[in-house]
Amino acid sequence: MVKRRKTLEAGGVSKVLQSLLQPLGAVLISLVLGAIIIAVSGEDVLNAYGIMLHGGFGNGNYLAATISRATPIIMGGLAVCVAWKAGYEAMGGEGQMILGALASALVALYVPGNGTVRIILAIAAAMLVGALYSAISGWLYQRFGVNFIISTLMMNYIANNVASYLTTYVVKDPEALDLNSVQTAKLPESVRLGKLAGGLPIHWGFVLAVLAVAAVFIVINYTAFGYKARMGGINERFARYGGINSKKMLFSIMLLSGALAGMGGAFEVLGSKYRYIDQMIFTAGFAWSGMVAALLANFNPFGTMFAAIMLAGLSNGGSAMQRSTEVPVEAVSVIEGIIMLLMSVKLLSVLRVRFKKRKAGDGNSPQNGGTCVEEMV
Repeated sequence: MVKRRKTLEAGGVSKVLQSLLQPLGAVLISLVLGAIIIAVSGEDVLNAYGIMLHGGFGNGNYLAATISRATPIIMGGLAVCVAWKAGYEAMGGEGQMILGALASALVALYVPGNGTVRIILAIAAAMLVGALYSAISGWLYQRFGVNFIISTLMMNYIANNVASYLTTYVVKDPEALDLNSVQTAKLPESVRLGKLAGGLPIHWGFVLAVLAVAAVFIVINYTAFGYKARMGGINERFARYGGINSKKMLFSIMLLSGALAGMGGAFEVLGSKYRYIDQMIFTAGFAWSGMVAALLANFNPFGTMFAAIMLAGLSNGGSAMQRSTEVPVEAVSVIEGIIMLLMSVKLLSVLRVRFKKRKAGDGNSPQNGGTCVEEMV
């Protein structure tokens, strides 16, 4: 028994180390390839990376800007953690975040009440809209067997175009100085998330995001709901045998995931932009950066938060590097893209296993509510 326990413990440690090596290796390889790009540009690699590091984390102002940018990324990453941990390959965080951002702006602008009430209602509206939009993909899967990846990706474009139409023709700010600006009216100060310290751009949305990280971690790891969700992600047939209602779990997970993404959009509107601007979520890539963060952290909520801050610092530091050197800012995009490319290898291998089992008819059809997934952490 002692020997078996040691073997199991060694296997567990090996599994943890293996899960850490892949994301760390992806970051290292991307930095090495980025260094080659910088060297080809004729710049000193160490100096360029030093400027990037300083621009992302060098002082209070830079760190605050990084944390502010990381806030919606954290929420997008949490949405991915919840869905993928339960075995649902949802990639619709972007659309949910877009509609959540727009809903929060409209509620904050037009719903009567004092500032605190309107802020709460705006965040609640963003969560509700994100949750309902996410549930549509769950219904499409449950009712028609539409693949999650396809439906959620396509729904991102639908959400972006719907938000563009509404912002352009329905709720556009009529008093905008720039007639070409497609945006809502600016929020009054009473319905903005306050700053945490002085003039630094960190707002209370980051505090709420940290609380959301802790809440998701507890729910996933220490509640009956989280246990049922994880069991569905590890072995759907075993979960169904244990009496777990797979249909109910599907919609619960999709609602929670969408609510988190919608909340991220609300934080960006209420805490940073103070209005909804057309393409503000789509162009910034918050949801996709959140997915990268979740992949780097192997779907651990706290790891996702730190990975999101790292990616935000990389983006802000890249802008500083571009301003101070001749290195193009696209070099940072190349680094981020390489990280995503390398991490996607893991996703592709997992998806290949899922689809093979579904094709084999291993009791995991949409009618049975199954997802047929392997444990990813």
